[in-house]
Amino acid sequence: MTLRPLPSLAALTLIILPALLPAQTATSSSEEVRLEKLMADSAQWYVPRSKVSVGFRVLSNGGKVHFGNLGSVAFDLTQAAPSTDGSVNRDYDNGSVHTDTARLNEKDANGNVITTPGGRYAVFTTTTTNVLDSSGNPVLNPDGTKQTVDVTTQTGDFRSFTPGRTRNWAYAAASQVTADGRVAMSTYSASSEGAGLSKDVGATAGVDFQFNYTLSKPASRLQWGMLTGISLNGINAKNSGSVAATLHARTDFYSLNGQPAPTAPYNSTLAFVDLLDGSGNVVGANGLETTVPLADTPDGPTKLINTPGGATINGKWQIKGAYYMLRVGPSVHTQLTNRLGLSASIGLAGAYAGTTYSVAETFQVPDAADATPVGKTVGIEQTTESKFLTGYYADLNLEWMANERTGLFTGFTAQKFDGYDQTVGSRTARIDLGSSVGLRGGISIRF
Repeated sequence: MTLRPLPSLAALTLIILPALLPAQTATSSSEEVRLEKLMADSAQWYVPRSKVSVGFRVLSNGGKVHFGNLGSVAFDLTQAAPSTDGSVNRDYDNGSVHTDTARLNEKDANGNVITTPGGRYAVFTTTTTNVLDSSGNPVLNPDGTKQTVDVTTQTGDFRSFTPGRTRNWAYAAASQVTADGRVAMSTYSASSEGAGLSKDVGATAGVDFQFNYTLSKPASRLQWGMLTGISLNGINAKNSGSVAATLHARTDFYSLNGQPAPTAPYNSTLAFVDLLDGSGNVVGANGLETTVPLADTPDGPTKLINTPGGATINGKWQIKGAYYMLRVGPSVHTQLTNRLGLSASIGLAGAYAGTTYSVAETFQVPDAADATPVGKTVGIEQTTESKFLTGYYADLNLEWMANERTGLFTGFTAQKFDGYDQTVGSRTARIDLGSSVGLRGGISIRF
């Protein structure tokens, strides 16, 4: 084997080597640029895919409530028993008739009634006083004690108990006295004639929670994903006013047994004045009874009278509650600058609503017009209702990123839902959440 080609190969290598070094350097620079670009592109893709937003939302319109079939005040059937029940306590909207019994002063030691029915009885009081001389000084006994004497004075003059009549009754107005000398006692009710009132809920504020997950990035500054969220807003609509209704009267008639009716308003518990002696001195405080006895049982059956438009109902009606809104739909986000982004979403929504319907209605008892006003009211009646409604939503938001994880957002929101009905007795309310737009804002966190 000969080694003569080796010097020639070495010389050729020394000639080529300076040319290979610049080529290698150029190759390394190109690779670095490529790697940096790849890393930059990768950095744009590997951003957090999940985002949570927490904030507020204010809607321009919280819906509308229509209150219907207003003006229904029911009879209190426990007030006045039918005449067939005999002598029992009966209470009316314009008076009362209660049972009567003999008083203690009308009975002997064995409990027997000793007064004369239809008459009067006297009550006497015995007092022990000192015997005085002509100078007004006490007269003394031989043992030095004062001489006394018992003095009996009439201190009461009262009506006697009379079976079939009562001294315990009251009535409100002179209009209750009939031409044939009886007293009409009534209980009243009212039924609706279809009156209604509407009320807009107005602006309503609430809280908002939203979760967004990015599914893909079709372009360097465009992302799309899915959004789900929940928000809470209140419902509060109340109205007050007057409506016309049909007046219903249940009337019983009581005999005065030929006596003139006492001046109205009248209450037999107040029919007592001071008893005076012949000199005009008071000998018995509230010792003279002026009661006019009344029959203790109605004459005949109860009379029913219906008067369309005869009652003016003054009322307050309110729907109060809240609803949770659930929404889900696709979302699109575009990055306008390194810090500003714009996102939009539209989709399906559901609302779980819960409300309380409160009613307070009252009207003036007709027969008390010339007496101290007597009103009839139902107090406060309430019912609760919960419904799930379907609808849709749309959001458009502008987001500013403080850093790669945290940002602030503000934007517009819109929604539309159906309505539902709620009742209190025969009264109705239509709660229509309807269409509304508003503003939302808060903070967002990416992870």
